[in-house]
Amino acid sequence: MAKSALKQANIIRYENGHEILDVSLLRTIPAGELMRYRNVGKSTIEKIQEIRKSLEWV
Repeated sequence: MAKSALKQANIIRYENGHEILDVSLLRTIPAGELMRYRNVGKSTIEKIQEIRKSLEWV
């Protein structure tokens, strides 16, 4: 579900056949905005927060 939510928020998108993860948008988008998308709940937000934490080194 997390990947689907990130696609809906245009954080994951496709360009020239490549899957692109917009890390800067991932860091700045508030959880409340992600909650607006379909099938996004507490567990999805927690997974997205884990992804954010794993990318802190970038």
